[in-house]
Amino acid sequence: MTFQKLELTQIQTSNGNPRKSFDEVTISGLAQSIKTDGLLQNLVVSKPKGKKKKFTIISGERRFRAMKLLSDNGDLPEGFTVPVEVKEGLSKEQTHRIATIENVQRENRPPLEEAEAVASLLQDGMALTDVSAQTGLSEGIIRRRLALSNLCDDAKKALTKGKLSLTQAEALTLGTEEQQKELISEGLENCDSDRIKHYLTEEKSNVAMAVFDISEYSGTLTSDLFASDDTTYFDDSEQFLVLQEKAVEKLLETYKTQGFEPVELVEGYGYQSWKYRPAEEDEKGGAVIALHSSGRVDVHEGIINRDLDSETDTATSDNPFAEVKVKATYGAPLCKYMAMHKSGAVQSALLENPRKAKELVLVNKLYRFKNHACLSYFEQEDFTPPALLKINEKAKNLLSIFAETDEQTTWRDLGYYFSNGLEQAYDAVQKLSDKDIETLLITLEALEFGQIFEERLDTNKDSLFNRIANDLNVDMRDYWRPDEAFLKRRNKEQLQTIITESGSSLKFGSASQHKKKDLVAKLSGHFKYVMSLEAPNEDELKAVFWLPEAMAFPAVNPDIAPETSDDS
Repeated sequence: MTFQKLELTQIQTSNGNPRKSFDEVTISGLAQSIKTDGLLQNLVVSKPKGKKKKFTIISGERRFRAMKLLSDNGDLPEGFTVPVEVKEGLSKEQTHRIATIENVQRENRPPLEEAEAVASLLQDGMALTDVSAQTGLSEGIIRRRLALSNLCDDAKKALTKGKLSLTQAEALTLGTEEQQKELISEGLENCDSDRIKHYLTEEKSNVAMAVFDISEYSGTLTSDLFASDDTTYFDDSEQFLVLQEKAVEKLLETYKTQGFEPVELVEGYGYQSWKYRPAEEDEKGGAVIALHSSGRVDVHEGIINRDLDSETDTATSDNPFAEVKVKATYGAPLCKYMAMHKSGAVQSALLENPRKAKELVLVNKLYRFKNHACLSYFEQEDFTPPALLKINEKAKNLLSIFAETDEQTTWRDLGYYFSNGLEQAYDAVQKLSDKDIETLLITLEALEFGQIFEERLDTNKDSLFNRIANDLNVDMRDYWRPDEAFLKRRNKEQLQTIITESGSSLKFGSASQHKKKDLVAKLSGHFKYVMSLEAPNEDELKAVFWLPEAMAFPAVNPDIAPETSDDS
């Protein structure tokens, strides 16, 4: 080892520099520092061999680039010399090791470059503890960087370009190359590391993952609408894993008989690509079967184990980002088995206790109460129709059993009161009398019932809605009269028909004689007036009994011609 001074033209960069990227901004800043304070640390170079005339940089390429920048800008005098430390007799491996350690010691290195650097040191046989001591990186950080070697090329590019955060990249190392590519292609802008981990570690076992004959599986399957292999899931995950493990054992034997050497099984998330190298042309190589915790199987063929320090190999056998899961005492299939037996037993007991069964029905209705849309529809109107007044009064009386009410209490409060949970509803229901339970059940069922497909006429005389209405002898004239909300939705031609059919022609004449707004108000007032008369005349009686055909049960659609009898 000697020290001497060299001109910049006598020095060249190394193709083997572990640092692959250089930030021009920081190089410029370093140049200004050297211009002001001088070179504070020597370059380390190797002496030329053979016909080579230039010294090759082992460490200090950033400083060299900064001085080249100063020289190109004319900020250094002609013939400026650089103090260097010259190392002789170094092998290629020794030169690489020195350069790598020096580069790792620098701050702000890209994580992937740091990963490649520490991996190369360990691949040369250095112990993890020695790498930690010489680079200043903790063993934990080294393990985290090594895991990045498992990223697929797309993920590495995204991390390098800043499209993927370091924490997202670390989470992705838990997935196979196929899974990583899928997630990258879908986009991870709104997906943090926890969500990525959950997706990769809580993956449901599907048919596409199976390496065994599906006919061996005796459990049930759940498929989505398209029923493809990757969306058809094993309901009995424990049976799936047992069959998968047996199939992997057979797969290991198959690779051995085919001459792969060695053949290894790596379970969980322990496969580390940096521990292997591709087999060369004259090598067949071995096979590594990675069995993930979800049951997914990934096979890596034609690779050779690197000669690693044994303690280092053991210390880096797990992915540092994988959570250690304690196997549950009762797995999902066993929980399901017991839940089925217990549910059947409770059902049997309910059949022997009608009162408790009624309580259960009421609890579910109170908690999951879903009113028919007609009730909330009238909240948008300026008035409350007679039917809703009656409903609100009934709801207030029932709610008073459980809580205080006031004039503002409506049907809606009946649903709100029990919306906190099934248990709260059950506590309240147990205290009710049989009569109150029956009344509540009837009321809730009534408030959920109504016409389906409200935006078209129900002309089907056999629909349940129309049959119930007719069995109850519902006459809409007892609940509704033509009001402004109805009349303003009619055009003038239709208003003329109403005037004629309701016997109001003498009073209003032709609809064309009035502005529509005035006619709607006067016609609405007329319908209210005739309802107040004790002895209406013949024309007024027509208005009293007038009802549009669409308000009948079933509704009559005037746009459809009535069916004619074959006898006519």
